[in-house]
Amino acid sequence: MEEWIRYRGKNYTFREINEIREILIAYRDRSRRFISQEICRRWGWRQPNGVLKDMICRGLLLQLEVQGF
Repeated sequence: MEEWIRYRGKNYTFREINEIREILIAYRDRSRRFISQEICRRWGWRQPNGVLKDMICRGLLLQLEVQGF
């Protein structure tokens, strides 16, 4: 069974967390906003009006940091 963390009612696998790590490494010199928007674009995270779910993604990034990922 694959391990995961839960954030806002969704389970995130370590495969997804590793994808986030790869994005962080690739764009380490960019802003948090840019990084969260890049994750949203890659994962197709959009609100019904088409806007990226940027703030939810930033919350996920903060939660991962707090939990030591």
